Amino acid sequence: MATDVVFIPALLCDEALYRDVITAAGDAINAHVMISPRADLAESVADILSQAPARFALVGTSYGGNLALEVALAAPERVTALWLMGCDPAAPQTGGPDLAGGLTAQPDAVIDMLAGLVVHQDATACADIFKTMAHHIGGKAGAAQATALATRREATSRLGALHMPAMVLWGKDDAIVPVAVGRSLADDLPHAHFHVLKDCGHLPTLEKPAESAALFLEFLADEPHHHHHH
Repeated sequence: MATDVVFIPALLCDEALYRDVITAAGDAINAHVMISPRADLAESVADILSQAPARFALVGTSYGGNLALEVALAAPERVTALWLMGCDPAAPQTGGPDLAGGLTAQPDAVIDMLAGLVVHQDATACADIFKTMAHHIGGKAGAAQATALATRREATSRLGALHMPAMVLWGKDDAIVPVAVGRSLADDLPHAHFHVLKDCGHLPTLEKPAESAALFLEFLADEPHHHHHH
């Protein structure tokens, strides 16, 4: 029986972020890609929970991973499994660049800058796909997502409440959120497996879709029977 899976894209990303993974998963999953660019994560959580299936596995990358954590914390009984990439559960850092302001004032310049950071430096085709996704989402929605990220609640202290099986996957060369953050996230989740992909940046499903899909399918197949291993 196919597993319902809700996929939440990263900041400025659309379903193309997950397209190759969804294709590789084939009949094993029913994919639902959900984008809800509100300026407050709680509003996006309510929106996604109103549209999602009754029970579902949940996937999130970067901003989408922060949103996925909040969805899982809001409705842990509905989330059967959690796959997180590139997200920092800590409180937002102050004094960094004003991403929301930049996306409002100069979206093209900010999108170009981000395209150089979000994927491995050699992955130029992936950088181009990111730009296409970002222009499709647009500066206004991207600014709302950036605002939600910059005003998020700290989640680290709440991770112990998430008892569903989790997979934490990181690009070794993530230039936005370091691998050490992913390792800590996996350590803080009660039932998590941690994987690192070589020659990969901030967007594993775009950069390494075959490897990402294989790990995810193994995780989904394995987990119902092994709730308690680490």
